[in-house]
Amino acid sequence: MRKKTIRHQLAILLLTWFALSAHAQQPRYIILITIDGLRAEMIDDPLMPSPFLKMMSRDGLRIGSVIGVPPAATYPSHTTIVTGEVPARHRVFYNRPFLWNKDTARISYWYADSIAVPTIWQRAHEAGMTTASLFWPVSTGSPYIDYNVPEFWSLDYSCDQMEYIKPTCTPRGILDELEQHACGKLDTITYQAGSLQRDGRTAAMANYLMNHYQPRLMTIHLITTDYSQHDLGTHPNQRLLQDVASADHAVGTILENLRLTHRMDSTVVLVMGDHGFCDYSLTLSPNVWLTRARLLSERPGGEWKACFYGGGNTSFLYLRKGNDKRTLRRIRRLLEELPEAERRLFRVVEKEELTAKGADPAAVLALEPVVGVAVTNDRTGEVVKQRTGGTHGFISGQDATTLIAYGCGIAPSHQDTIRQTAIAPWVLRMLNIQAK
Repeated sequence: MRKKTIRHQLAILLLTWFALSAHAQQPRYIILITIDGLRAEMIDDPLMPSPFLKMMSRDGLRIGSVIGVPPAATYPSHTTIVTGEVPARHRVFYNRPFLWNKDTARISYWYADSIAVPTIWQRAHEAGMTTASLFWPVSTGSPYIDYNVPEFWSLDYSCDQMEYIKPTCTPRGILDELEQHACGKLDTITYQAGSLQRDGRTAAMANYLMNHYQPRLMTIHLITTDYSQHDLGTHPNQRLLQDVASADHAVGTILENLRLTHRMDSTVVLVMGDHGFCDYSLTLSPNVWLTRARLLSERPGGEWKACFYGGGNTSFLYLRKGNDKRTLRRIRRLLEELPEAERRLFRVVEKEELTAKGADPAAVLALEPVVGVAVTNDRTGEVVKQRTGGTHGFISGQDATTLIAYGCGIAPSHQDTIRQTAIAPWVLRMLNIQAK
């Protein structure tokens, strides 16, 4: 059933593309850009400073809503985009892996060998195509990316992060080359995560790689818009408007370079988010219930029988012993007996639904909060706290993103909804790489 759904969604995309551009040539180059936390409103709202995205949406193929995977978070979503598979198959379940009651605050799924299925980089590389990638999650060490500056950082946050990642970049010396010829010196001032300078310098690197090495497939991750939405939410504010303008300008810089180098007619540029965002005014900390019931230690590393793990804005329940039915019954009773003021803040997602949507098979159930509530991994303090900001990571599609395809063979059209799993097969089809 899952494969049939993917084929159906892919067929919609392909029919839309070919029906409206039947006589167009096959694109030679694909540039896939993610704007972290991209919401449809960032394009459609006339007050949003996104002229390039608005132009692409008007003149290209627009997918209004792209439904993500469980949970809709940066690392599992980016991995689904480049594999076409759900987390249960590609095995990147969260931004940070659940380590069975150990501290996960300083580790992420950085390495490409975490991915258990083929990627579009692999398929393109095996077809003899040159590939490139800039700051894409879960790409470190990939043997299939010819020019790769991965998303990677040191656990020592006081170090020079850009110098730290240079040994992970391929080929050796590529980041030095980019600094010298494309973007200038990168450091904590000029390339700080969440800074406005970052998107523009990433675009400069992308243009240099395209002009000098002509990758047939390039993936690019722009991250600035994620930071302001986490901090301040989705309502227009000065910082969000600046971040949207920054990401839009980066996309525009890449489009301009394609025109100046006469590649626009042979390139498809895909711009999409990894997830959307929802505002919240309350936080919910379900692990507090478990520590009060003495099922979980107050700090990671202690004795435990069960633990909730917040993967984005869904909290997944793990049991130390997977078949511990007694503890699971106790937790179900605990949830049923909660005060109504707490119980109304979430729904219980059963194992069957988690399995159907491709979540981590080790999770026995999950709690998905209502919109307006964010989950935390806190183990002590109050269960419910007042706090404002933006969040993502639902499993029911409340935080869907959007997509634009623009360029070679793409005529103006609109499609309402697809699933994130449809992107990778579509990219391979546009590159004329046959599905296996």
